[in-house]
Amino acid sequence: MDQDKLNEFEQIDKFLKETLKRPQNLCDTCGRCCKSITTCRTHEELEQMAEEDKEEAWVFVNFFKRYPSIEEARKVIPEQVDQVIKELSYNKDFDINKISFYYCPHITDDGLCSVYETRPNCCRVAPRHGWSLMPPGCGFEGWQFEEREKTKASIRYLKEYLQRIELVYDNDDDIVSGQGMTVKEIREMIRTKIEPWEKYGSLFW
Repeated sequence: MDQDKLNEFEQIDKFLKETLKRPQNLCDTCGRCCKSITTCRTHEELEQMAEEDKEEAWVFVNFFKRYPSIEEARKVIPEQVDQVIKELSYNKDFDINKISFYYCPHITDDGLCSVYETRPNCCRVAPRHGWSLMPPGCGFEGWQFEEREKTKASIRYLKEYLQRIELVYDNDDDIVSGQGMTVKEIREMIRTKIEPWEKYGSLFW
């Protein structure tokens, strides 16, 4: 594999592993995402994880506030609550009784964060990626679309790269030129990079 291709491969690896810098100027400070926070974890799971010093779980349990019910959350941000429930319902293990919504008590009436400089890391990296469920009409919509396309292109490149290797090398134990890894090792590495995106359709990209 030539150096240009190797550098391209490394850049894709970096893209998929690193947290991307968010263009914060795209936020229109509506505050809706701060009033309709949820997670795939149950509240009981979060409490257990918080006891184990898991930072993001601690934020949900001790920093955010939990709505008494989904209906109470829907009164505040109905479009986001309905969007989240619709998306989660595609999961075969979906159980609406396990879903909790939260809000941040530090959001001001004009949609600003009153603890912006010391806000939790989960707030700093939101939206986490192109498939993060932000409220409809969010200022990050265009950015998220671009990130989805970049991620898809990166995953497609990894698949095509693996196909080229498998055409050239006959045995899984062959060392791939320029990589210092066997075909089997590269296949496993690529699989682990694609796997986190499977729930977003990466198997079909």
